Amino acid sequence: MNIQPITALNFQNFQKTNKPYASTPKANNNLSSLPCDTVSFSGRSISDSIWNNFVKETPRFNRIATTFLNATESIARKLEDDGIYFIREMFEKEAVKNPDSKLSKVNRSKTFVVRDSIRTTLFSKNPYNVSDLFNKIIPEYADSGYHIAYIDTSVGEMMGRGYIPVEEERLINKFFGIEHTKESHYKYFMELKKLGYEYEDAKKLLAKYIKEGKEPNKEEFIEIVKSLKKSIPDIDIRLDKNRINMDGLPEEYKYFIGKPQKSGYEDIQLRFIRDVDKDNPKPVYHELLIQFGPTYNRNARKEHDMVYDHLRLFKELHIPLHEPVMGEVTFKEHPEKGVEKFISDVEDMFRTKVSKTLINNGKNADFFGNIEDNDEIFFTQLDISKFERKFSNIIGFMREYYKQLSQKAQMSSIASEQIGRDQRDDLRLINKIKTLLSETIDALNDEHDLSIS
Repeated sequence: MNIQPITALNFQNFQKTNKPYASTPKANNNLSSLPCDTVSFSGRSISDSIWNNFVKETPRFNRIATTFLNATESIARKLEDDGIYFIREMFEKEAVKNPDSKLSKVNRSKTFVVRDSIRTTLFSKNPYNVSDLFNKIIPEYADSGYHIAYIDTSVGEMMGRGYIPVEEERLINKFFGIEHTKESHYKYFMELKKLGYEYEDAKKLLAKYIKEGKEPNKEEFIEIVKSLKKSIPDIDIRLDKNRINMDGLPEEYKYFIGKPQKSGYEDIQLRFIRDVDKDNPKPVYHELLIQFGPTYNRNARKEHDMVYDHLRLFKELHIPLHEPVMGEVTFKEHPEKGVEKFISDVEDMFRTKVSKTLINNGKNADFFGNIEDNDEIFFTQLDISKFERKFSNIIGFMREYYKQLSQKAQMSSIASEQIGRDQRDDLRLINKIKTLLSETIDALNDEHDLSIS
């Protein structure tokens, strides 16, 4: 079989998502029927139990965090001439993630693994010199008893950072040369496993085509490759690629470099595991951030508290967002897309007016050494009117979504009650987000003595 090499151009249409089945439009199953055993993850008894467990762990984590802070302080002293420094008093009180924050992350991710129980921040006068990370900072932590944790990442995610899947292409290409029997498939996937791939998604896709007695076409082949997962170092470099100096950076680390968040926020994030936890199935993860400096950190925290924390609550909604639907999308037939659209508008408003300005101001101070260009942040009466209208639209489309869901679904009384609970939860959450963002507007305007009501 003639298979073209996989290049960035081959994957041009797939950069927007790394979901294994993203190329196949999916109907909105939420408008058909809900299973009778549907359970809301936000159930109080479940959340209370998780929260109580986090509280019990806190004293032990405090002891572990002290050791990590000591190591970080020592490393910063050694690397002072390289522009690395650490202000311990800024982070000592928050070195252990609090139970409320952990529970929020569990609710958003729907997983019980919290990969940043211990965390702190190093400052670098030039984080763009990323070779320092791999040649100096990581080796110093290794000498102090910490090694980089690993995380399962799809090939598609790696490709979004510039990874070229040459090895994956060779392995999948080999698949087309074997005899298609259960025995040969088993041997093939065992070979993938020995090479470090988690292949379950690829296996399901391939099995589908074999069952139908056909070989995947070019697009399907690309999706198979993208769905392969590998265990790689848990390192996330979110920096302006145009400024990065990669001299001396090992080739295998270049695809760890991503891009700033939508807010413009840049940093380096990595997670360590203690050497004593190397065989522990539930190790304690230590998160290390590397940022431009203390002003940048304070502004990023302010942005986190005033914007990011509030916007990410949208992810806790029961209403399905960002799910593809078949055919032409209209808000009348798909009111959930109306919810999605106006939530996006709210996010854009606060990222543009608040987040990006705070981040840029912090970077001006610590990296460029120039605070004269700092911009002021406030909301006009016109901004506030737009804000009110967008939330009115969100609530209106949300009510219509749940109305349609109730009308179209064939369900039991249990499922019907669940829909009612989900709607009440979502409306309460939307009103909570609106209140929190309104408080952000008031606080920012108060800083400028603006009394806009």
